[in-house]
Amino acid sequence: MAYRVQNIIIGAAALYIGVADSTSASYVAPAIPTPAIPAGGTVATFTGGLEASAVWRHAGFTSEGMELTYSPDWGDVEVDQLLDSAKIFKSSMTVMLGTTLTEASLENLILAWGQGSNTLTSTATETTVGIAAGALGDEPVERSLAAVGPAPRNAANAKRERLYHGRRVLSVEATTVALRRSEATTFPVSFRLLPDPNFPGTEYGVVRDRNL
Repeated sequence: MAYRVQNIIIGAAALYIGVADSTSASYVAPAIPTPAIPAGGTVATFTGGLEASAVWRHAGFTSEGMELTYSPDWGDVEVDQLLDSAKIFKSSMTVMLGTTLTEASLENLILAWGQGSNTLTSTATETTVGIAAGALGDEPVERSLAAVGPAPRNAANAKRERLYHGRRVLSVEATTVALRRSEATTFPVSFRLLPDPNFPGTEYGVVRDRNL
């Protein structure tokens, strides 16, 4: 086995939220942006692609990084002749993505609450978000998500970027918003990814590395 320190990646990702999920007629797949990487090698701002798109919004600063959790559940078949299972099969599947939004904008608040953009209204003097109750049988608001960060270097030791793209993303977990004397107000958010059967083999989305 050959060891490659180039496969070790360190650094945060930039988070982008789409205005529509992949099942919507207004959905636009994320183009891989052109990043500006300073001399230190840390992924900084992105000047093209998602930044220039009207259907993708930069969520701003995050903290505690980003975690993608891939959780398959397996069933098993037990038989009399074996002490262990004779066969294992996938019975269900869950994919989650968690992060903490550190910019306390109202746009990020409705994202954490899983509300639609129609709950945010603006006038010349104020912007308001309604704490909506919804109705019995309401479905969560679906969006799409893209996170762009560093990737392992290629064989020529050149820098690359990695795109995580979720096609159908919704916030369904409880969210606590706190105002503290000596801490920033943040929005911890846990996104549930749902599959889109129109994309066989990439139902939840893709993880893609690209040479810079």
